[in-house]
Amino acid sequence: MPANSTGWFFHSLARETGRLGHLFSPNAQRGPWPWFPFALDNGAFSCWDMRENQFDESKWQAMEFDWKALLLWADTTGEPVRFCIIPDHIGNREKTIEKWEKYAPFVKDLGFPLAVAVQDGMTREDVRDLLPRPDVIAIGGTTEWKWQTVEMWARAFDRVHLLRCNMPDKLDYLMQLGVESCDGTGWNRGSRNQTLGLEQWCKRHTTNHYMDTEMSMYVSRKTRKEQLAFA
Repeated sequence: MPANSTGWFFHSLARETGRLGHLFSPNAQRGPWPWFPFALDNGAFSCWDMRENQFDESKWQAMEFDWKALLLWADTTGEPVRFCIIPDHIGNREKTIEKWEKYAPFVKDLGFPLAVAVQDGMTREDVRDLLPRPDVIAIGGTTEWKWQTVEMWARAFDRVHLLRCNMPDKLDYLMQLGVESCDGTGWNRGSRNQTLGLEQWCKRHTTNHYMDTEMSMYVSRKTRKEQLAFA
């Protein structure tokens, strides 16, 4: 899920391969389009100072209205939501559990699948004790902890999403673990190798999801000059 990236390149690649979706953040929602399965983020990451590992709670409180507006938008689109990440406190187990207790019942009433953004120190038992029960484990927390625990979460739960992944060489690894999806904002604003790596991975693992439907007239193809053009 190249978060919030909806340019023509991503539309073309999504239609051609069936391998892309979106994780929409508050105020960044658009569409939706049937060839882009989507999930809902909560915007908490923007309240976190990665270098200092500090979370600005006042900034989250100012964002809460926009997050609820995102839920309302999703509820009126008529398109299925893959999951909704309940507000979390990056890097903090106790406060993330507190926020789950506060917000998860409200989102469950909307009918969205619930995702818990597990944080440093959280265990499988912590997740199994949550009420309501989460449908998806979204692996968050600090970068080192996230990569140290991804295999454990993938073994323990059926639906796992990895937060903040912009490395093409990790995609096959995650797929082999059975991780359902991952997201990142760097696929379209980092190095050319990131975007190219994503494109190559999608094409290696294409599902040809729209090739046999009425959407096939819109999928992209390569010309003799190896440039992407619309069919």
